[in-house]
Amino acid sequence: MIEYSIPPLANLFMQAFGVKIGGIYRPEQASGNPDDPTGFFTGVEVVEDINQAYEMSAMGTPILFPVLFSSGVYKKYNERGEIVDKKMGDFRLPIASIVSFRRDKIMGVTRINGGNGTVKEIYGFDDWQVSINGFLIPDGSQPQGFKNPLEQERELVKWDNLASSIEVFGELFTVRKIKRLTIKSISFEPMRGKPNIRTFTITAISDDPIELNIKSRI
Repeated sequence: MIEYSIPPLANLFMQAFGVKIGGIYRPEQASGNPDDPTGFFTGVEVVEDINQAYEMSAMGTPILFPVLFSSGVYKKYNERGEIVDKKMGDFRLPIASIVSFRRDKIMGVTRINGGNGTVKEIYGFDDWQVSINGFLIPDGSQPQGFKNPLEQERELVKWDNLASSIEVFGELFTVRKIKRLTIKSISFEPMRGKPNIRTFTITAISDDPIELNIKSRI
């Protein structure tokens, strides 16, 4: 069996997406005490077992802000172009993933004749624009058993094939009150000289459920 080594993920993010990842957090540089969580920050709650705070990777390191596509019955098109039900299981996205968010305000802007500036009328907020960039890498900690990059890519394609929004869980989504995503596009790219690593990019928008109450006259 051929074994591959995975280079530091900070270098991979810079090569693939142009994203610079900061250095390792070393609290002893601030307080002189090793493993002191109050070295840089205040109000930090310390737990006895790190497993209480984070999901752990196969290397024993915490997985920060994991993203989960939730199980359920979704819609998809069959070979005849008909909408059918598709049962999906949970899928925790690859651990080497970063998520970015952007949201515009819906507003009308009116120019002032003979004056400076504009009048803004805010009508609401647009959908969240969500971009998920990451790497498909060998992952022994993948809870659903998709441990190699090819299995992870196949599962992502299955989610992309759905014709409905996806229920999503993750702290970064919860703070923005995002419960569902609609995938607009997905892409996969190889990395030169790294046959066991592929990059992926998901472009999605938030999808809030809308309930309509129809009153009928009898």
